[in-house]
Amino acid sequence: MRVKLITSLCMFFLGVIQVSAQNFDIIKNTPQKDQFHKADSIFSSNYVHKDSVTAFTALAQLNRLAIQLQDKRLELAVYDLKGDWYAANYHYSPRSPFYYGKTIDMARLYGLNHEVGYYTFKIAYYYHGRNAYVLACENYLKAYDIFKNIGFKNVPEASYFLNDVAEFYYDLGDFETAKRFLLEALDYKPAHRDQVNITNTIGLIYRNDKEYDNALSYFNKALHLANAYKDTVWAGIVTGNIGSVYFLEGNYDVALPYIKTDYEQSLKYNQVDNAAYALVRLAAISVKKGDFATAERQLAMLANLIKHPEEGYLKQYIDMYALWAEIGEKTNRPLLAFEYQKKYAAAKDTLTKRDNVLAVERIKLKWETDKNQARVDQLNAKAKAEVIMRNALAGILLLLIIIAALLYNRQKMIVRRDQAALLLEKSLAEQERDKARLALVDYIDQLRQQSDLVVSFKTEMDDMQRQADPVYQSRVAQLEEMMTAHIMTDKAWKEFKKLFDKVHSHFFSNINNRFQNLTDTDLRLLALIKLRLNNAEMAGMLGITVEGVRKSKQRLRKKAGIPEENSLEEIVSAI
Repeated sequence: MRVKLITSLCMFFLGVIQVSAQNFDIIKNTPQKDQFHKADSIFSSNYVHKDSVTAFTALAQLNRLAIQLQDKRLELAVYDLKGDWYAANYHYSPRSPFYYGKTIDMARLYGLNHEVGYYTFKIAYYYHGRNAYVLACENYLKAYDIFKNIGFKNVPEASYFLNDVAEFYYDLGDFETAKRFLLEALDYKPAHRDQVNITNTIGLIYRNDKEYDNALSYFNKALHLANAYKDTVWAGIVTGNIGSVYFLEGNYDVALPYIKTDYEQSLKYNQVDNAAYALVRLAAISVKKGDFATAERQLAMLANLIKHPEEGYLKQYIDMYALWAEIGEKTNRPLLAFEYQKKYAAAKDTLTKRDNVLAVERIKLKWETDKNQARVDQLNAKAKAEVIMRNALAGILLLLIIIAALLYNRQKMIVRRDQAALLLEKSLAEQERDKARLALVDYIDQLRQQSDLVVSFKTEMDDMQRQADPVYQSRVAQLEEMMTAHIMTDKAWKEFKKLFDKVHSHFFSNINNRFQNLTDTDLRLLALIKLRLNNAEMAGMLGITVEGVRKSKQRLRKKAGIPEENSLEEIVSAI
């Protein structure tokens, strides 16, 4: 059995520092090498699950502190933690990889190569967790190349990175690639439990390939390590894996005590998945020996142990159904056998469909890996071609070499100058677009904060308007003025539209071409829909009620001639 290694990204370079402070000011008294991790710990403990206003206000304070301390890594942490906030509060948000990408850009600017690799790896880890396998693979390969150029011996916690990449390939069933990364991870001194986990997983890969001698070799190494580190949980897991090899070889008498130990230890430490596999094997041995009564008791215990949807323990359910069907046949109970044969077939179909999905992903990843290798091969071939050309030119007469070199160098300088100008122009344009995107995101966050204020003002107004006291009426007037000041005015709309146009340059022209007779109010509503804001946020920004937003959307739908069965949000998003 295999246990997943959960690696905290914030432990990539150093251990996490526990802090109880609510404020980032404590960082001033922290050694510089620990400031990044302390900031991460403060944010994770106190702000990551707060509302956006609270969280981003805290990060604004951290940004001022980073500038004051002239700490470049702390500056990176501001964008990094913004990405973490979106990752923690939304299952998938394009803002998370956007902010992680900003940290990569800044790290490159500051020449922080370790951080470039680290945040590239973090993007891969983000996509992996959301089953975006091709994007995850692409970024894992980029991170690997970066760390390889730095030298893995110079990368803190290199074993964590390599093991996470191995886990990615293991989850997709690409065991050969997973094994390559696991063997490499062992070279960089993983922590005790990780060393046992990695060694055990290599044994599982050999077992999957039916190389039982190699599997036993690695399982015994893992057991020796677990005993040396006095890790009884891992000792029980590995003991069960040793028993599984003897079980697969048909050596049931030798396998039995190993599997019983695994079952008992798994129950003791609440390792349900392990215990279920052990029970399946114990029941299978009982069936092989013709002890059907014991087998039925063991299968009943198994069914009680995995009282969850079949998807969670699909393989155990398949084995359990197969054993019940076999018992039914061998004990002359055809109805029992037929019932469980049907359940077995249904569960097997579900597993086949899941495996087919993973097979498609493996093909995509093979293409991504081959593309990366082709790029490396192309660079190597280009370098060899340049060497051959230089050697050939060396045999030409000295005078011709000098003349050719002068002409070549002059032309090359012109080309480089032109290329540099084009690259600079492209870089400036990309920086301008990134700056506009970031400005728009920050501007929207400000509007959200203002929207929250408008809601609070309106709530207070509603409470006070029920009071007859003139003092309250005066306060109502003040609140009306304050609420008006925070609603999106014409001036704020022009500023917003200017930023919006930079990011979505053809949106308004496309909208006007597609729909006729749109008012400024319609355009504002369509822009907010394009940014995927919810009705409450739109209401606060536009100074109307949530019901008013719904009615405005309905009027807009009728004006644009959009059928009821089509989603206004989907149509606007596609423009």
